[in-house]
Amino acid sequence: MGSNGPSPGSNTNMNANTNNNAAVKACAGCGGRICDRFLLHALDRYWHTGCLKCSCCQAQLGEIGTSCFHKAGMILCRNDYIRLFGSGGTCASCSQNIPASELVMRLQGNVYHLKCFTCMSCNCQLMPGDRFGVINGSLVCEQDYPKVLKGHGPLTSRATHKVSLELISCCVNK
Repeated sequence: MGSNGPSPGSNTNMNANTNNNAAVKACAGCGGRICDRFLLHALDRYWHTGCLKCSCCQAQLGEIGTSCFHKAGMILCRNDYIRLFGSGGTCASCSQNIPASELVMRLQGNVYHLKCFTCMSCNCQLMPGDRFGVINGSLVCEQDYPKVLKGHGPLTSRATHKVSLELISCCVNK
């Protein structure tokens, strides 16, 4: 009926209830009164059917299934949960296994431990919202990017540089 507990990464069944109770309930999403005929009960709270949405894709969760997932402060549909946390894999930086329950950073099809998502020049950890470059598949922080691009850093062959600027998605590590 409600949540499977507060543990991160748990799967929560949603119940579509008929709002026949005398007490008017407040929506956990918008804070408004739920006067609709139907409401959702998830994560031990009540929601308008249009307010319970996936934190990543904004899909209305009541329309796409009877369960939702919550982890790291996000409410997720099944597809986004699996995309972000479901398949562990191997870290592209250290080649160590990544458990499915661990938060990760993803870039260009690669998966990284949070601690391994670092600048190849200064080794500073890159965080959501940080700007960085990718040169020949290596991460370079915004501060070191011009230096490395000009050949003053560890990479000297400018002709083979694959260059792109990225902004780390906030959705990945909230």
